[in-house]
Formats: sequence, C-alpha cells, structure tokens
Amino acid sequence: MDIQEIEQFILDAGSDSLAVFGGAYEGGAHIQQVPDEIARCILALLESGESIKSYLEIGVAAGGTTFVLNHFFGFEKIVLIDDNGHPKHRLRGQILKDVQREEIIGNSHMILPDILTPRMDRFDLIVIDGDHSYKGVKADFEHCLPMLNKGGFLVFHDTAHRLWGCDVPEFVGQLESDERVELVGEYISTKRMPCGLALFRKVAE
Repeated sequence: MDIQEIEQFILDAGSDSLAVFGGAYEGGAHIQQVPDEIARCILALLESGESIKSYLEIGVAAGGTTFVLNHFFGFEKIVLIDDNGHPKHRLRGQILKDVQREEIIGNSHMILPDILTPRMDRFDLIVIDGDHSYKGVKADFEHCLPMLNKGGFLVFHDTAHRLWGCDVPEFVGQLESDERVELVGEYISTKRMPCGLALFRKVAE
C-alpha cells in the first residue's frame, strides 16, 4: 500500500472541518486529522512490520481517528477514553457502529490510574489527543507508558499547533531526549496549515 492510497481513503472518509483539517468534504467519519499528516503516520506504522492489534485512544471526539486506524490495522482490542465534552461526541455511535470497542467516559487523568492500570491492560498503539496543557499531556504520557508494550507505538496529535494555549509541542520536544522512547517521525503537513503528529516507539520501561 502506498501513501496515495492511504491518503485517498482518508479523503473519501470525510473531514470534521475543511477550515481546520482540510480534506475533500465535511461529514462522513468527521476525521479530526490533516490527511497528509495521518497518512504518513499510518504508512510508517505499516512499514514497521510490527503486529499492531491493541489500541488505546485518549480524546476521541466523533471517533474519526479510530475509524481510520482500525480500517488499516483491524484491531482486536480497542479502548477509548473521552469526557464527551466535544459537541461531536454524539456522532461516535454512528461512525463507529461496526467497530467493536470499549468506551470509558470521563477524565483520562483519573481513568488511566484508577481503572486501566489495575486491570493491567497493555496496548500496541496509543494515541494521545486529550488535555493539551503541558501538565495534562505529561500526565497522560506517564500514565500510558506502562500500558504500552515494549516496541509499541505512541502518537501525539497537535505537535505543530501553537494556538489556544496548546503545550503539546513543548512537551513532545522535551520527550525527544527521554530514553524510554525513541522518535520514529514527526508528520507536519506541507499542503496546508498543520496540526502535526509525532510518532514514538517505546524502548524501555
């Protein structure tokens, strides 16, 4: 599969906002990703050759990111955490109607240590797109890392987004020197105003 095929699927699936994310049309799966960014991230994951079967996403909104990633990887286990504060959360049931998943509604800073950690859930891929404050994204990372299988992948959204008090770029920049993870790549759109995605791989506990 090449990058054009991946990006075309994303375009055909539908954007949440043409103004914010670009895309071919608004609606469909309401994907809150810039198409060429997530397409390159997906290609890197596919080319890794790793089996990616268990998935955790923090900050789900309408479920567009889950929809796209599940199409390419066919996850055996999906756990979604969202506080349902985004107005598009009401679309999630329809967008993910054919996707087997567990949804946990609430604050990830409480759910991760109080619910998932005691269950000892482990994942091959984790997407963090929830609390964009420095303290919030750091807390999500620290709670998630023990749940990520060694060699597993961690994705941060909005790594190039510096509006509305978004601290993800600052945290991700510092994470590049963290010996527990290694940066696989950062995907920043060359076609429009970017949001940015950073892909890391876990190398140690």
